[in-house]
Amino acid sequence: MLEFFRLTILCENRVVNRKLIAEQGLSIFVETPQGNLLFDTGQTDAFIHNAENLGIDLSSIKFVVLSHGHYDHTGGLPALLKKRGETEIVCHPALVHKKYRIYPAGRLEIGVPWEKNTLVKEGAHFHFYTHPHQILPDVWISGEIPRLTPYEVIDEAYQQKVLESYIHDEIHDEQFLALNTTRGVVVILGCGHAGPINSLKHAMRITQNDHVYAVVGGMHLNGVSEERINLIVENLEIINPDFIVPLHCTGFAAIHRMFTVFKDRVKLLNVGDVFEME
Repeated sequence: MLEFFRLTILCENRVVNRKLIAEQGLSIFVETPQGNLLFDTGQTDAFIHNAENLGIDLSSIKFVVLSHGHYDHTGGLPALLKKRGETEIVCHPALVHKKYRIYPAGRLEIGVPWEKNTLVKEGAHFHFYTHPHQILPDVWISGEIPRLTPYEVIDEAYQQKVLESYIHDEIHDEQFLALNTTRGVVVILGCGHAGPINSLKHAMRITQNDHVYAVVGGMHLNGVSEERINLIVENLEIINPDFIVPLHCTGFAAIHRMFTVFKDRVKLLNVGDVFEME
């Protein structure tokens, strides 16, 4: 089990430090004794600017883990390849599918803003996984996340294009990163489309660790019903993580509810902030 980890937020919706840049998206620099990783790349090169200002050496990463195929988690990848060249990338094969979301203004494309073959020519080495896989000792990629709870469902507004048809996108390409530590499992979510409860239960199964030290990342609760937020918070109470670090798309209503219930166990981080084993 890992005896140390450090997570530095390189891209997030909020920022306080005037030298750093915020944007709609997520990118986290993950340090472990087994090696460093980059989890998601935001939507532009902002995470690179922030890493440089924070003194973080992105050449040290062994893998880039992409949580799912939406632009605000994958858009910065071309800039990273331009900066460092050969890069190992871990993701689900469906990450590159054409993805859309229905808005009042119409159907907008929200998938990866690049072509895989182009990035391969620029040094990207893709490793596709659909099942749980240990990419470093005690560092797991989840594979597809089983959908078990009746209240964590994918909005019908999400679509993917198959041949010439638009169908509901269940976002099966979404994966999380799990660190199996001596304090419990640390679960790092991109957007949490599959649901934070589904994700935490799956993380405990694949790591064979029945205690969650922390859940960190987007939980996709912005704009959902109060009933759904309450159900998720009630089930978080049952799982009983030591810390909750809501980022990106979690939403203010859900964060407020989490603060009310979990109090100082909730850590609200901005770009440049660090969460590490205490």
